[in-house]
Amino acid sequence: MALLLQIVVTGLAAGAVYGLVAVAISLIYTLTGVIHFALGEMMGAAILVTLYVASGLDIVTRTNVPGVRYALALACGVGVATLLGALSYSVLIRPFLTRGSLMGWVGATVALAFALRGLLEATLVRQSYVLPDVIPYERIHSGGVISLGGGTTIPLRAFFIIACGIALAVLASWFLERTRAGTGLRAVAEDRLAAELAGVSVHRSLLLAFALAGAFAGVAALIVAPGSAISVNTGSLLGLKGLVAALVGSFVLPRRVFVAGLALGVFESAIANFHIGPIVLGPGYADVLPLAVALLAAAFLKQSAREVVE
Repeated sequence: MALLLQIVVTGLAAGAVYGLVAVAISLIYTLTGVIHFALGEMMGAAILVTLYVASGLDIVTRTNVPGVRYALALACGVGVATLLGALSYSVLIRPFLTRGSLMGWVGATVALAFALRGLLEATLVRQSYVLPDVIPYERIHSGGVISLGGGTTIPLRAFFIIACGIALAVLASWFLERTRAGTGLRAVAEDRLAAELAGVSVHRSLLLAFALAGAFAGVAALIVAPGSAISVNTGSLLGLKGLVAALVGSFVLPRRVFVAGLALGVFESAIANFHIGPIVLGPGYADVLPLAVALLAAAFLKQSAREVVE
């Protein structure tokens, strides 16, 4: 029972991050039909900027970096992700959307991903980096973990990540459903021409959507980053898993894809930790099997849709 609780809680924590990335991906896809392949690298860029502002890529801890500077570093990281999201639309994607070029926006987002990855590889020269936790969990309760007995523990930060993920998903839902800007985004998603005739600036709405997607991705990256070692691949892997969650959730905003992210996290945690008799998969399969299941689900959904049409 203790192991099951550990699997669920840690899985929900990871899934909350995947769900936030899925919301960002789905927001862009719903409005434009574009899958932003560079979103993961933008998350990596947010972490890189945070590290650089905090300590110049030296070792950073809560004791050697003032709290004000660390808060500024976090704000800069999210700001850079937001700016990259807006610029990716204005400079790279908008021209191809205007011309209706599918391969154009695919190439543009992939090129941006490679450029950002090259920057990360050139800058993050050490094998891994660490960001300190904003909250001193070790002072709150027993070194920052809850013991369930039998060597099974749950880190307190897992509950923080889950709470942040749910709060941001609720905020995204409220923004889309209750605000004027959100209404404009939904109008563009439903019928772009009708939205234009009603006075909605499509260009401004899409720019806002890409900026918000970048901001969500940056926040998600900085929420999860202190939990493990950071490498060049951190953002890319988060972006891929967010895409899997968005795919499983059929890019439906925002509740469905967020729940799909939670389910993906729990599934991944179960694969990494659970075993039935002699069958033990382990962490090595945690990144592979969820992707395989998502691809099978996508193929099944596509086939089902085709049968309905026929």
